[in-house]
Amino acid sequence: MKTITPREFRNAFMAVMKAEHIAFRTAVGFEAKSYAYFVRTNILPRIAKNLGLLTWNKEYYGIDSMFYEERGADAFGNHASFAKRMSAIVEHERVSSKTPETMHKLQLFNVPLKVLLTYAAVGVETDSLLRRYESIIRDADSFADTATLRKQLVIFGTPRTMREWRFYVYESDGFVLMMS
Repeated sequence: MKTITPREFRNAFMAVMKAEHIAFRTAVGFEAKSYAYFVRTNILPRIAKNLGLLTWNKEYYGIDSMFYEERGADAFGNHASFAKRMSAIVEHERVSSKTPETMHKLQLFNVPLKVLLTYAAVGVETDSLLRRYESIIRDADSFADTATLRKQLVIFGTPRTMREWRFYVYESDGFVLMMS
């Protein structure tokens, strides 16, 4: 299984956002469902490809996107409707007030990298959300391995403009801003 680090994901994300800047800026003006569809069917598959992975083309067990190396097979060698091993899962939530529930959902999966992509203002809003996410992760960390084996990455875009991106990775003492 190919393991993706938060830094590798961030680099792939930024490369795709740079290349897709015009299409993304257009999509920002779409209504919410169309915008979410655009991110799931255009942006996320390009990130997966940049990382050398495949992506499921629709929701996978309630997750917006799942990155993997190969599909599973049934007893006859035919491709099955599941991935053999997941490298990363991504949840995209346009409304940040819904993200604590989304963070809970991410904790249900045993995957090397879990990514939450959302939008929040710099400062109090971001800080408050990060503290809530930390509490959720700590409560779900049954084996005390989330900071080491099951990495968590939160990507915040600025509301309305959606131009600037901030990346936070979960460490043993909470979320830390990723520096370039």
